[in-house]
Amino acid sequence: MPKVKVYKVKVYDISKDEPQVSSRMATEKGANIMRGRIILGTGIEIDADRLERGEEWTPRNFTP
Repeated sequence: MPKVKVYKVKVYDISKDEPQVSSRMATEKGANIMRGRIILGTGIEIDADRLERGEEWTPRNFTP
């Protein structure tokens, strides 16, 4: 199984009007799509099939 590196991502929460850490983890490309920023030092390698199908991030409330 191919591996991908995912990171915790800080995104802007419009409902709270402040940044917060997403419950998903994302690849660098996924973080850009989410308009978020990766949090350096949080990267881990996971099997690519743990990403949501066709996306660059994990399901919500992802636990590595």
